[in-house]
Amino acid sequence: MNERERIEKLIAMLNISARQFADEIRVKPSTISNMMVGRNNPSLDVMKRILLRYPTLNSDWLLTGRGEIWRDGKVPEGVTIPAEPLEEEPAQEEEPQQAVAAPQKQIRSIVVYFTDGTYEEYKAC
Repeated sequence: MNERERIEKLIAMLNISARQFADEIRVKPSTISNMMVGRNNPSLDVMKRILLRYPTLNSDWLLTGRGEIWRDGKVPEGVTIPAEPLEEEPAQEEEPQQAVAAPQKQIRSIVVYFTDGTYEEYKAC
């Protein structure tokens, strides 16, 4: 589960809309909307605002997905905890994406300009 998915889970647990969540953490609704559709990743500022607004939220869980959602089991009032599945699937690590090779660029020439206004050009063989 990535950061965006954890934030979506938090919003669902809080039983509020994305717009209400944006108001709660004091960011523009478009910030949350862009994040939810995958246009932007959550910024450090957004993560800090979430942790400031929900002090019992486990920062390790929010940032890395490790640990329980709430620190010391302190679930805020009004938060709905979804039922755990009977059999939990082992966490799968995301496979690193392979970089797409950029087209090879080749140097055609290098021009060196001197302070006296002259220059030299070196061309590739």
